[in-house]
Amino acid sequence: MGLTMKPREMIKFLEEHNYTFIRAKGGSHHIYGNGKHSIPIPIHGNKDFGEQFIRIVLKETGINKAELFKYLKR
Repeated sequence: MGLTMKPREMIKFLEEHNYTFIRAKGGSHHIYGNGKHSIPIPIHGNKDFGEQFIRIVLKETGINKAELFKYLKR
């Protein structure tokens, strides 16, 4: 895959897949959920998320890579 994402990009991507902000955990992690599942998204300034974290988010949310690539091509 070899890609990175900004935290804001990840949040917009999750919001387009029916995840909404639930709460902030300690100020540096935001919790997003879809009613069945929740996932913490670390917010550490504007530091990019690496490929490994992106894969974890996709696995945890059940969103496939094709959806991510479709989102990034816009």
